[in-house]
Amino acid sequence: MKRILIGAVVVTGAACGGYALANVAPPMEAQTPANMVRFAGCVKPGVEAGCLIVESGGKTYNVSAAKAKLKVGDFASGTGIPGGVSTCMQGDALTSIVLDPKPPAHAPCVVDNHPTAQ
Repeated sequence: MKRILIGAVVVTGAACGGYALANVAPPMEAQTPANMVRFAGCVKPGVEAGCLIVESGGKTYNVSAAKAKLKVGDFASGTGIPGGVSTCMQGDALTSIVLDPKPPAHAPCVVDNHPTAQ
């Protein structure tokens, strides 16, 4: 009786597992949200401690979500989704930030350690 029960469980699990694998959503890289924005500019300190911003295209973006990869004075370019939540209180907070592997040619960034409120 145990063999029949174990066999039934294995067959049922394999059938359900195959169905579940067939219905997996495509990877996130294949999808491009309509609200994704592109930014490029020098990374500057935000008015709040530990916050990073980039001014690009007349807008200010909070790129603090990528601070493990960025520092003040870096030139950063990439994409992100606006509308994130942040304690930085400055700029549109980006989430799902993807930095370009090789930023475009640009002028050197000047480090300004005295941010002003905008």
